[in-house]
Amino acid sequence: MDPKSRLLSYTPLGEISGFSRGFFKTAGSQAPSRFAILISNVITVLTIFGGLAFFFWFVIGALSWTTSGGDPEKLTKAKSQMSAAVAGLFILILSYAIIFILGKITGLNILNLENLIKRLKP
Repeated sequence: MDPKSRLLSYTPLGEISGFSRGFFKTAGSQAPSRFAILISNVITVLTIFGGLAFFFWFVIGALSWTTSGGDPEKLTKAKSQMSAAVAGLFILILSYAIIFILGKITGLNILNLENLIKRLKP
């Protein structure tokens, strides 16, 4: 095989050494720890509250905009309120990415809600 075709061929990279299951590797079983389940539950509750806060803050800003009656001060306040709501939602989504990366590094799968759902079955 010539060098050019070797460069263009697909070679899987595999996993980074030492990070395949994070720093806290469990022996044998992959059952989540109580700490991971607790953190997962806290993140779920905070996400629900964050989503509801975004919804209400954005709706109140939109209602303020529609009832401003052309008053520039009220219109500016409504726009800033809606912008703050969108910024908060962006931060909420960005925090999921950060938590995912930290979970991969530490080996604590705290965003996996499958275990929580399994426990809620009757």
